[in-house]
Amino acid sequence: MFPSMLFSVMLAVSPAEPGGAPAAKPAVLQKQWAERKFDSIERGLRETCAADAAAFEIQFDSYFRATQTWEAERNALEQWRQQAPEALAQALVEAIYWRAYAAQLRLGAIGHLPKEAMQFYQEQLGRGIARLQHVKAQANACPLWHSLNISLQLEGAGSRRGAASAYLDAVQAFPNDQQIHFAMARAYSPRSGGSAVQFDQFARRAMFFTKAVEGGAMYARLYWREDGNGSEAIQFREQRGLPDWRMVKSGFEDLLQRHPQDLRGRNKFASFACRANDRATYLKLRQELGERILPELWPDVAGVEACDRKLGKGGSAATSPTQASGVNSHS
Repeated sequence: MFPSMLFSVMLAVSPAEPGGAPAAKPAVLQKQWAERKFDSIERGLRETCAADAAAFEIQFDSYFRATQTWEAERNALEQWRQQAPEALAQALVEAIYWRAYAAQLRLGAIGHLPKEAMQFYQEQLGRGIARLQHVKAQANACPLWHSLNISLQLEGAGSRRGAASAYLDAVQAFPNDQQIHFAMARAYSPRSGGSAVQFDQFARRAMFFTKAVEGGAMYARLYWREDGNGSEAIQFREQRGLPDWRMVKSGFEDLLQRHPQDLRGRNKFASFACRANDRATYLKLRQELGERILPELWPDVAGVEACDRKLGKGGSAATSPTQASGVNSHS
């Protein structure tokens, strides 16, 4: 049967977000789901959605993708929907379920799927979108409704224009929600058919929406999320190039001013400073970090040992003007 062939395709897993969600609290969600305590999940979502929507999404998404007990989970979702057809948490979990279920069909770019597989893929995503639309009247009670709506539209047949319209609606209700900006950023990422210029324009726009609360931190957060390994590692190669190191640096400084104990942010900032050849900033951050290095935040093209050698940590390497200020810092 055709579906059986589809289920054997490699599972796609969403990338981790900057800052990551703590593990202890979300474990309660999985326990409640396993025990089918639907009311508790609904109550917990409404109490914490604005503050911790990312944890809710990440944990259900990872659970569905890891267990792959699709029929049992679908039956539980149907039971919940029958009991509480207007439950916001049920609609959000069901949307996450359909996105994870459809992800089985992905192996590479969507455009490479056979016609029949593409149709099946779109049908599953359409189910998630339809469930979200059913509770749209409650959208402004929880930012996760908006970020999921954008995500499913971009994954499915929806156009970038449609997702951009949904994004504008979202930022009017929740301008400072990180997940909303992360969801829309994917439309402009070079990895998803966008370009470096488009992504940078979007990062500046997102920074505008969040500036009153975050300063320039959203610009840095978006490039942190875009960072990868090998050819996908963010680089600062040219004067006045993209990303703008001056803006990335200022964004991380704003982030750490608000969250001075953020070890992950300090590690990522240092890894970017290394790639920007900003020796003064790098050495300051390395002194603050000491041995508290998180290797997963340093790409393979710029590991901490290589950066220490390049920028002279612990030595008396000469500091050139470029190294002192960074390759495209024009402050």
